Amino acid sequence: MVRPLRRLAAAVVFPHELAHAVPAAAAGLSISLTPLPEWEGDVDPLWQFDAELDDDSPLWLIRLVAVAPLVVFVAVAAGLRVAGVVSGVVALPVAVLCALWGSLSAGDLGVALSPAEARGHGQFLATVDRRTRLVADVLAMVTTAGVALLLLL
Repeated sequence: MVRPLRRLAAAVVFPHELAHAVPAAAAGLSISLTPLPEWEGDVDPLWQFDAELDDDSPLWLIRLVAVAPLVVFVAVAAGLRVAGVVSGVVALPVAVLCALWGSLSAGDLGVALSPAEARGHGQFLATVDRRTRLVADVLAMVTTAGVALLLLL
């Protein structure tokens, strides 16, 4: 992707990373958010959220931080629906953003599925295999459908 477009895309997806960072910081973890990080592998991430983990870091907290964007943005969509503040032409872009920000990456899902591995690495990093990527893709579709049902019907 062309560098200016990557910067724009990074700005658009920032709320997803913020949803990881807020509960991690609230739990006292030392966090870092890196835009357009250098990355070895077959992906080219727009952001890298990380937090220092030690042997005392609770596995439930690691899982919570990993799935926080899903919880936060599906809850936002539900709250907007209950409050009745989103309708008409505004509903579609709000649904798109909530679905985008709430969808978990394969890396997010890998950490949620293997928090002990992340804790062993001392950071939010876990092995991501083909199955995890497939599950993350399916979960992104389910998240999108769920948010669409909440906000568009």
